[in-house]
Amino acid sequence: MYILSAVIECGRSKVALFDKDYKLLSEKCGTCAEISELCSNVMADNGISCGDVEYLGVAVDASFGNPVDTAAEIEKNSGIKCYGASIISARALGEAYISNDVPYLTLLKIDEDIECGLVIDKKVYAGVHQEGGKIGNMIINYGGFECECGRRGCFKAYASNSGLKRIASDAGVANADSITHKELFAMNTPEAEKAKETYLKFLSSGITNVINLFQPNELVLEGPFTEVGEALDAPMMETLLRDQYTHSAPNKCNIRVSVKDTDTALLGASLLGR
Repeated sequence: MYILSAVIECGRSKVALFDKDYKLLSEKCGTCAEISELCSNVMADNGISCGDVEYLGVAVDASFGNPVDTAAEIEKNSGIKCYGASIISARALGEAYISNDVPYLTLLKIDEDIECGLVIDKKVYAGVHQEGGKIGNMIINYGGFECECGRRGCFKAYASNSGLKRIASDAGVANADSITHKELFAMNTPEAEKAKETYLKFLSSGITNVINLFQPNELVLEGPFTEVGEALDAPMMETLLRDQYTHSAPNKCNIRVSVKDTDTALLGASLLGR
C-alpha cells in the first residue's frame, strides 16, 4: 500500500506519494484548486490507483480553513480516506519522525506570530477546534504589553519580532522600529544591553513554560532568534536548563533547532493516518 500526502499553503498545493516505510517516491505542485488532479497525476505517474492508497494526509495553513473540514471535502471528492492537520502540527510530526520517531515533541516557531505544534504519543494534538497550541497567548507578564488578542502580557507581545522591536524601543535603542535579532545582539551600547536582557528574560520564561507544560522528549525551536548564535543561545540555554521543572532528571528535554533540509510538513502529513 501507498500513502498520499498534501500540503496546502499560501494558495499553492504540493502532493506527494510515499511508500509504506514513509519514503518519498514522487511529488507534484500546483494551485489549491488542482489538489484532486495532482493526486490523480501522482498516482498515474506511479502506475497505481485509489485502491492502492491507504490514506491521504493533508496539512493546511490557517488561511485555507479548518483542516478537518478540508480533509472531509477532499475525501468526498477523491474517495480516499483523508486526515487533516494544520501545517505547524504536521511539521511537528515530521520533526518527531526524523528524531527517531520520538513520542512527545513540541515545535515552537517564533517570528511575527508564535505557533506551536504538539505531538503527543506520536499523534498530533490540536484540540476540539483545531486551534490547540496557542502558546503565544499565554500570559508571561500580567498587565504588561497589550497583545493583538486584547489581553496584556502575552508571550507573543514580548517574544515575537514585533515584541523585540517594542522592547528595543522602550530601552532607547536606535532604529528600534526596524531592528532584527542579529542586529540587536551584535550591539554593545547600554540601551542595547538593557533590551537584550529584557528580551532574553521573557523569551526564556515563555519557552521554559512550554517545556514544563508539555514535558516533551524534544523541543524544536524555529525563528530568527535561532540564527543569532552564542550571544543569545548561551544565556537562553542556561535559563532553560536551570528553570525547567525536571532539570535534575537524567532524561531532560532535548532542545534543538528545526530541520531545514527536509519538507517536514509533507512528511508529517504522510504520518497522520498511521
